[in-house]
Amino acid sequence: MTKTKKVFRIFWAWQDHKEEKWLNEMARKGWALISYKYLYTFKKIEPTRYIYKLDYKATSDEDLKEYKMIFEETGWEYVTQYGKWHYFRTLENGNQLTEIYTENEFQIEAYKNLLRNLTILLISILIISGIVLSFYRPAFIIGFSTALYFITILCIVKVKQKINKLKV
Repeated sequence: MTKTKKVFRIFWAWQDHKEEKWLNEMARKGWALISYKYLYTFKKIEPTRYIYKLDYKATSDEDLKEYKMIFEETGWEYVTQYGKWHYFRTLENGNQLTEIYTENEFQIEAYKNLLRNLTILLISILIISGIVLSFYRPAFIIGFSTALYFITILCIVKVKQKINKLKV
């Protein structure tokens, strides 16, 4: 019987590299990611030196089969998907690239897609909050919508910083 465990951990939209590092460490401890839906699900394995990478794919999943195939042809195993984030891994090998994109332009484009979706989210929060607050004014709703607003702005700022860093 395969041993599995579920782990709750929060990473923000700009912390993809931190999440990758954590997944790499989990594999080195003998836990391989098998799925992620609010909780990370791992299966017990022999400690392995995997390299995990995340990719934000903003387009529809109509081309998902082709998308996965492109990465698999370059040695990346498709692991799971959470929203528009796709998780890949490969065995660590000193002779190979450790990035799924070899050119910064592709990473910049993925982050720009994320930025567009975060901006849409921010506008949606403002509209919905405005509508709700025009009818009700409980402190909980005001506090909750304000927190969502500022968290989304923080995500936008951090993603923009990542884009600017890649442009250098």
